[in-house]
Amino acid sequence: MKLFDATLDLAIFAKGTEDYVVSAVNGTRLTCNDLSGRVHEFGGGTIWIHSGDAAGYFGKIKSSKAQTIELMTELPVAEGDEITIGAWQEFDTQMLINAVNSVLRNYKIMKTNDDLTYKPEKQYYDLPEEVTEDVRKVFIKGCWPVGGRNDFMICSHYWRIEDQQLNLYDNHYGRYEKGGTIKLYYVDYHGPIGMEEKISGQVDPQYLRYMSWLYLCRNLIQRTHKDNLVASDMYNEAKIYERDYGQLPNKRLAMKTMVFPNW
Repeated sequence: MKLFDATLDLAIFAKGTEDYVVSAVNGTRLTCNDLSGRVHEFGGGTIWIHSGDAAGYFGKIKSSKAQTIELMTELPVAEGDEITIGAWQEFDTQMLINAVNSVLRNYKIMKTNDDLTYKPEKQYYDLPEEVTEDVRKVFIKGCWPVGGRNDFMICSHYWRIEDQQLNLYDNHYGRYEKGGTIKLYYVDYHGPIGMEEKISGQVDPQYLRYMSWLYLCRNLIQRTHKDNLVASDMYNEAKIYERDYGQLPNKRLAMKTMVFPNW
């Protein structure tokens, strides 16, 4: 899923959308014979393109009148392409993007890193810069005690994280391969994404939709400086969801491996 999908999903849920087929194109102007919008109804809104060379593009609508839509920038859209239009109403394109990224910025997911290399004589390893101290599992390439196979990643139970270092204290077992890979599973924030980046499959789409919707409602109330009745209803319903499912992302994180103390 990309921003294209997430913003469209949010727009459908938050304000509703309309589907059309492009009848003609002239630069930034699109004609849809079935479109009968009132003047300015779609101006400032968003267009998502589903087919043709422009499939996957979405952007802002500058203005509209009758069957004509004026795009903010020219896109490689062609006659016969299928499009979805979201009217401006309260939320324009950038607001939809901001809402999605506001949720992703604080959404925790599992990540992996295999930059460290095991050395039998070494006990302390500096964590790679990208790795947080919230490490959940440590796997090290080693050998299986039966048959001597050495293509296994063994889950270690003798480690701890202290001061941005990984402390491995079971090297006396000799079951890890010298020069073998150390793979860390750790928790980090997903972070906002750009147009071409993908949203991690670990992100729950329903949670993303509702929490993005909550962001839009809060933003609307703050901008208008008053409680719009519809926005307030949306806000209150989203707050209930936040209360009931706010811990959903954390529940999907891997449990920390049981580790034994260093005797």
